[in-house]
Amino acid sequence: MKCIICPNDANATGSHIVPASLIQNCVGKHYKEESYSIDAKDVKIDVYFGRDNLKNKSPEIKESHYKEDHILCQDCEDNLAKIESEFSTNFLQKFREEKFKQNFSTNTTVYGVEIVTPRNFDNKKVYFYLYSIIYRFCINSGRKTGEFFMEADDLENIRMYIEGYLYGEKLTSEEHLKDFNLIITFDKANKNGSFVSSANQFTNPYIFYFCEPILLLFKGKLSTEARHIFGDYVNHILEDQNIKIVINSEFYDAYRNVMAKYLAETFITNAINNLSNLNGKSYDENFVEFNLEMKKFDKDDSEQSIKAYNLLFLKYSTNIG
Repeated sequence: MKCIICPNDANATGSHIVPASLIQNCVGKHYKEESYSIDAKDVKIDVYFGRDNLKNKSPEIKESHYKEDHILCQDCEDNLAKIESEFSTNFLQKFREEKFKQNFSTNTTVYGVEIVTPRNFDNKKVYFYLYSIIYRFCINSGRKTGEFFMEADDLENIRMYIEGYLYGEKLTSEEHLKDFNLIITFDKANKNGSFVSSANQFTNPYIFYFCEPILLLFKGKLSTEARHIFGDYVNHILEDQNIKIVINSEFYDAYRNVMAKYLAETFITNAINNLSNLNGKSYDENFVEFNLEMKKFDKDDSEQSIKAYNLLFLKYSTNIG
């Protein structure tokens, strides 16, 4: 199998699809992870505990949701890891800390949106870091589920940019991203993060959730409406030397809620269809019962719908048996 970036053999093992430093606030530190992979379409939930997690009682060796073997060559793995470490040190570990505020230039728009730019970290490396994660995430998802989240031509342009950045002419490689505008948002006030996900339904912008950052990727010239909304914090690699990172909680939460709503609606719709197939009742009948089950759990419980479905699935599966 070939590396997804370059022509070399994919001989690296344990490659992080999304860097561990980005997702540790969602799943836990390396080897102590507790992660839940929710397939909203097929109504499946897979749980993974890292090898040092005390909840890991099973002798079964499971694959991490965010690590893969034989997807990268060792050279690409090492080069990516180096920049990931630099980003963690220069941005992730510092942008929330008052004592490091001199490391960032800060600007607040007329609408109260706070934007930061790293001073001690090459801004072109930020572009590379984020685009490389988008690419790995999409390709890995596509190989596993058939959902690539982006058009093939767009992914190939990102791949050529990554390969050119690592092994060719950096400035020339940036031409491959000329059609993209990137919005980057982190939540300065909250470390809890969001999801590690995307959806084929998100097109122009493509939206990616990598726990800490939420990325909006527009293709082509921004519409007048999009320029009005995002103009102050759009990042275009050929036009903007200084990267702009939005760190407002309100902005972040608005896009976190987009995915939360999508996952909930998709999961519930497919869960009820599954129950109808299982028990022979109508969709409306199961919908009413599903809502009654959900009320047994705290409305702020992020797993409210999952728990309700599991109870009903167990109920009707037992009846069949």
